[in-house]
Amino acid sequence: MKKLIGVVCALSLCAALLAGCNSDSSAPSSSTSQDTSVSQPADESSSETSGAADTADTEKIASAVSAIEAVNAIPNPRTIDDFAVENDMGLSLDDLIAYQGDVTNNQSDCALVFVAQVKDGAMDTVKGALEAYRDSMTSSLYVDEAAKVAKAEDARIVTSGNFVVMVVASVDGPDYADIDTAISSALG
Repeated sequence: MKKLIGVVCALSLCAALLAGCNSDSSAPSSSTSQDTSVSQPADESSSETSGAADTADTEKIASAVSAIEAVNAIPNPRTIDDFAVENDMGLSLDDLIAYQGDVTNNQSDCALVFVAQVKDGAMDTVKGALEAYRDSMTSSLYVDEAAKVAKAEDARIVTSGNFVVMVVASVDGPDYADIDTAISSALG
């Protein structure tokens, strides 16, 4: 009887573990739908902050990302989250009001679209971090893949007011002229 109870408990535990693993939201999905919400750093969860200059313009950010991704589709997209912003891109969440973006989850591609609203006085810091991120792609991340290096070397980092955009074209994607037009239109 004790063995039977032990086996039942062990099977129950295994079933619970499998159910927990199956609900992992970070697992890649075959769905092409994307998270269209604009992220705000954890300490900036309210759309009303200390002043009008720090109010998140989530509509402009989402619209810019959509317009750029309409031209530069991101294959197998992964939403850029706080962890990626800080650890991959080297940005400080303290410098951002809000952001949104996607990066490809395909090893054979390098596509990325990132739009952020930057706090007053932090634009030089943010732009410098994005330039360093772009340089790291060409010097270490993609060093053995010529097509990805070429796209990353030409990555666009554009500022307008307190908004910054970074775009890396998909390997099989459009010419940067089309992307430049989309960025200009989105920030206009």
